Amino acid sequence: MYNSRARQRIALGLKYLVKYTFDDLLGAHRPNRSPLKPVDILCEITYRCNLKCPTCFRWTSAPDENELTVDEWNAVIVKLKKWLGTFSLSFGGGEPFLKDGFVDIVRFASAHGIITSAVSNGSLIDEIFAKKIISSGLDSLSLSLNSLNPNVHNATRGSEASFDDVMRAITNLRKRGKMRLTISATIMEENIRELPKIVEFVVSEGLDGINFQPLMEAGTFPVFDATGGHKEFPEGKLYKKPGRETLDITGIFDEIISMKEKGYPINNSFKHLSLISVYLKNHNDSEFVNLPCNIGPKNFFLDPFGNVRICSIMEPIGSIKDDVPESIWSSDKAKIQRELIRDCRKACKLLNCNFKLLDANLRAKRILKSLKKQ
Repeated sequence: MYNSRARQRIALGLKYLVKYTFDDLLGAHRPNRSPLKPVDILCEITYRCNLKCPTCFRWTSAPDENELTVDEWNAVIVKLKKWLGTFSLSFGGGEPFLKDGFVDIVRFASAHGIITSAVSNGSLIDEIFAKKIISSGLDSLSLSLNSLNPNVHNATRGSEASFDDVMRAITNLRKRGKMRLTISATIMEENIRELPKIVEFVVSEGLDGINFQPLMEAGTFPVFDATGGHKEFPEGKLYKKPGRETLDITGIFDEIISMKEKGYPINNSFKHLSLISVYLKNHNDSEFVNLPCNIGPKNFFLDPFGNVRICSIMEPIGSIKDDVPESIWSSDKAKIQRELIRDCRKACKLLNCNFKLLDANLRAKRILKSLKKQ
């Protein structure tokens, strides 16, 4: 017999297969429509961060008394569970572990049969806190690691201690039970030559996978206030073309794709890796520019105040504090925003949280892995 957690993971995997297959068929006609409910709920639990990455300015956010409390988030989770049944709840930020009571929110969600994941810079995960994370029932944790060279990683994270913090977090999470531990690496000029080495590191450390995504313009994701208004960032470090004249980007990605074919745990799909390569070589390439954004019928995005968006950089379509999620999902504002998304050609469609094409092979492997663990 499979335990309840395995059944939930298998049920979620099957939901993904049905949802994405159906949306792909329907999308040939109306890519912004789907009668099926979302599978992923994306939640930025706080905008605060204790690092100062030069490619992001969310760390300029101050604590905000309007952020939802632990009890309010628990009430939101109950609403979503009633609407969706089993679903995936992904937490980001900012740094989610800076949110007071965040581990308690994860524990509440896990106890209600929800598959949870988080992305963290790893800075707060000492030995004691690692045990709290594991015991919370968190299903998957991704640690940001941009380079195996401490100086390069620290420079891209705005902290002289960040590399050591990530290595400490990996050590403290070795006895993590069934919780997945992965690496998230942002591809930029400073680290693109060592991407294969980072994949090798993931294998050597016994980690469960790696996710790549290309660097976007600083401030791609804005900071909003409780009313939905957004804060203006100072001018930041823009995406830099990684030396196209002297660097063989195609060769690097051929090696990455070859590693994935050999079974290395690279979570990006082959299509995603191919499009990232195209983008890095020329972000004006028509193959990339004309690619539609597929988040319209899939995204349900929550900010720290409970505002709901389909696209994280567009205006709110409602507040989950004030309304039930199914009404927001089918509202006129949602329909209008989906129309805008359908015609949008921004580069952020390549980010892992926005790249919404089915990787059936990966989903099938995860279902089989859940079965084998029982």
